[in-house]
Amino acid sequence: MVSVAEEMVSVRPAPGPDAIHVRSSRFGELDVPVDRVLHFPQGLIGFPRARRFVILDHRPGSPFRWLLCLDEPDVAFAVAEPARLVPDYQPPLELAARVLGTDAADVALFVIVTIPPDPLAMTVNLMAPVVVGVRTRRARQLVLEDGRCDPSYRVCAPPPAAAAES
Repeated sequence: MVSVAEEMVSVRPAPGPDAIHVRSSRFGELDVPVDRVLHFPQGLIGFPRARRFVILDHRPGSPFRWLLCLDEPDVAFAVAEPARLVPDYQPPLELAARVLGTDAADVALFVIVTIPPDPLAMTVNLMAPVVVGVRTRRARQLVLEDGRCDPSYRVCAPPPAAAAES
């Protein structure tokens, strides 16, 4: 079964008037079909002028994707669907649907991933998910006031010795 988020991923060849040509130091040259562009009217936190993005696959089978800024092509964020990394995460789909003016079934939700030099210390930001109306392509980064949503949720459990020292 393909998730709502998977329906919006991938940049297929589409040179011509219905594509945006992008040159990125990380991803090279891409032609992004206009129907794959996500519009963030408020930008992302810390990036208010970054308003147009596209979601790219990382590699087949990977839970990770890239949120590439088309306005500033050297800006990209690793993202993931939280259900693939955080088993008990309760996505705020109803809130996202209200904010985006759509139905909860039309919402794709991603969390931003922070990958430090030690990948076992990788975290995801559950407090500020990125939500997308798949049909409208409108997107927004929410800031949740739920104390259970950790802004630095550790994806990999620390080794037993480190956990005992905490």
